Amino acid sequence: MHDPLNMRPQMQCSHGHVGIIHQTCDVLPPCAWGSDHLRVFLVLPLLLTIFLISCGGVVSSDPPPPVTVTVSPASAQPFAGTSVQFTATVQNAGSSVVNWQVNGKTGGDITTIGAISASGLYTAHDPPPTPPNVTVSAVLQSDPAKSGSSNVTIQPLSAIHGTLLLSPKLSSVTTSQTLQLEVASYGLSNNQVSWAVDGFPGGNTAAGTITNGLYTPPGAAGPHLIIATLGAAIGSATVEVTDFAGTFTWRNDPSRSGQNSKELALAPVPTSVTSSTFGKLFSCPLDGYAYAQQLYVANLAISGSQTRNVVIVATAKDTVFAFDADTNANPCVPLWQRSLIPSGEEAVPAPTTAGITSYDFYPFIGIMGTPVIDPSTSTLYVVAKTQTTSTQPAYYQRLFALDLATGQPIQPSGMLISAPASVDTPFSAMLENQRAALLLDNGTVYIAFGSYDGQGDYHGWLMGYDASTLQQTSAFDVAPGIGAKGGIWQSGGGPSADSNHNVFVVTGIGMFDVNRGGQNYGDSFLKFSPTATGGLALTDYLNPCQTTLGNANPPQGLGSSAPLLLPDSIGPVSNPNLLLGAAKNGSLYLVDRNILGGYDTCSGTPPQPVQEVPVGDGPILSTPLFWNNTLYVAAGNGKLKAFPMSGGVLAQSPLPAQSAETLGPQGATPVLSSNGASNAITSNAIVWLIDASGALAMPNTPAILRAFDASNLSKEIYNSAMVPSRDAAGLAVKFTVPTVANGKVYVGTQTELDVYGLLP
Repeated sequence: MHDPLNMRPQMQCSHGHVGIIHQTCDVLPPCAWGSDHLRVFLVLPLLLTIFLISCGGVVSSDPPPPVTVTVSPASAQPFAGTSVQFTATVQNAGSSVVNWQVNGKTGGDITTIGAISASGLYTAHDPPPTPPNVTVSAVLQSDPAKSGSSNVTIQPLSAIHGTLLLSPKLSSVTTSQTLQLEVASYGLSNNQVSWAVDGFPGGNTAAGTITNGLYTPPGAAGPHLIIATLGAAIGSATVEVTDFAGTFTWRNDPSRSGQNSKELALAPVPTSVTSSTFGKLFSCPLDGYAYAQQLYVANLAISGSQTRNVVIVATAKDTVFAFDADTNANPCVPLWQRSLIPSGEEAVPAPTTAGITSYDFYPFIGIMGTPVIDPSTSTLYVVAKTQTTSTQPAYYQRLFALDLATGQPIQPSGMLISAPASVDTPFSAMLENQRAALLLDNGTVYIAFGSYDGQGDYHGWLMGYDASTLQQTSAFDVAPGIGAKGGIWQSGGGPSADSNHNVFVVTGIGMFDVNRGGQNYGDSFLKFSPTATGGLALTDYLNPCQTTLGNANPPQGLGSSAPLLLPDSIGPVSNPNLLLGAAKNGSLYLVDRNILGGYDTCSGTPPQPVQEVPVGDGPILSTPLFWNNTLYVAAGNGKLKAFPMSGGVLAQSPLPAQSAETLGPQGATPVLSSNGASNAITSNAIVWLIDASGALAMPNTPAILRAFDASNLSKEIYNSAMVPSRDAAGLAVKFTVPTVANGKVYVGTQTELDVYGLLP
């Protein structure tokens, strides 16, 4: 057929044959009708589509995506009477509104198969239907032919057997923490059970509140019973809420008691500390040895974070770390960390060719003494030792005040420690070892110095610095004579202070000649009292019989233990307020801290110690613990022993119950956790210590955390070597002390902070 205008393509239409279409963007002419007219008529739409596409038209051959409805979860096994929340996901539909059905019935039937709300919350019928299987469906309102479903099997309550398991079974929280409890059995979820605290559904202000297992404690301390119920089934867990504010100084307080009397969760009766209930929870990497005891602060507002319980760790590489005390970030990441090394300086390598040739502390000397915290100003005080990086280095020791929330130094360069200009004796930043813990008392930071294995012409110093300005307020040289020594190191223990702000230290081996008109106070108990100008003055001393160089052979070495202040009025009527010290000769010394007495002439008449009690083991290189009229001591190469006190008099022999293990040549410094300061039930207390004998092994071996029933030291209720694959600590550091707080125990090692606590 010909187009007279010659503007259309030619097309042959004859009996069942369609001719070739020549491409153009015009409209096709109609074909002549032959015997196959119907076939041509049906093919024309397809030809038109092909032609439009070839001409750049917009016609697409892809079919529209299908409409789908998916229900989540795809299956469920609720118990009778409990609920499951279902959700529907609709794709490729203009509307996502669905109708919920159970077994094809919109809304279900509460009397037979269970009901479902318009939001998809299904409540299973109690008792389950027969059979106990139903189908929950979401039907698209705009197109009822489109739906999704979930298979539901309803379990009878009898399958629970009457008991629900909750996790954790026992836990401890501070007043600012929340705790998520979980139903740990039978495939239940937290929203399927009813929660109560101390018998109150959902809890209340006094008991704390709970929603779907999330417990928010009240503002006061005490135990609370969490109850979960489902029908006749019941489960319980105990949460101990503590108002323990923190461990702000070495061994807890200025008297160096070593006691946390607000530890409610960790107690041997009921048995909460065993190898099956207690173990290592997590570890945090450190950059150096942690000689200092870890400090703990509860409910601290951290900059850029929420309120946390925080553990502070200082290392011999001059770094201070702040870690979340409760949570392992996996890996453990500090909340903040601060290096106290100025530019061009470094932590002191040990031993050094410049003068510190001892391996007493290795491989670096940086922060050695335990820092101290002022909670009223949220300030951490710490002393760091550094040297310049030159071939002939200069040495420095500095006092820093750090903001607890950020770790930022309040005075960026710190305060350089030196002897005052009025004193002739030089202060050697290289030879002086700031090993003793810091003391904060009455607005003053006290810093004591000893040596490295007695090397060089060092001197024992006690210095005071104003906590606000970091200006030096006092400085006392224990033994200013040349080579007179008299260091204050106390096995890492700090000076102590009483309620009248008297400060006590015990000096080590050194010259004593005060009785002959000299100025040297080696091997002595020293008492300092505050002055009207804010300084500190020596007001009393005791040099026990046969400790003086030249009289004793060998000398007693009193300074191997920190001065422990016993509770007021614990002593006999003649000497009610006692101080306890210990010596390298293996003896305990009880002295009257009100009147130390001066020089003991060995005549058998005062001045002299109130009591001297030999422990019967090696040298005492640790600080004993006193609690509930019992003195606990672990001497070198000895066992942990308990000496009872009656009528203010300490027994000369220990109780028969002692630790099974000896604790190495350096012994150990114990601490104690209890649920009451004056609790007469000793079975509610635990004595904790770090067995650091591995620090002297070659090669070094892990530290071992040990826990003993305070009423029976032969009963070691836990040690970290019981399950080594789970609980092994890092390599041991000598003279270390554990920190117990809020249901956890913190152990510093050569490479990591290890955190132990109740297992989930």
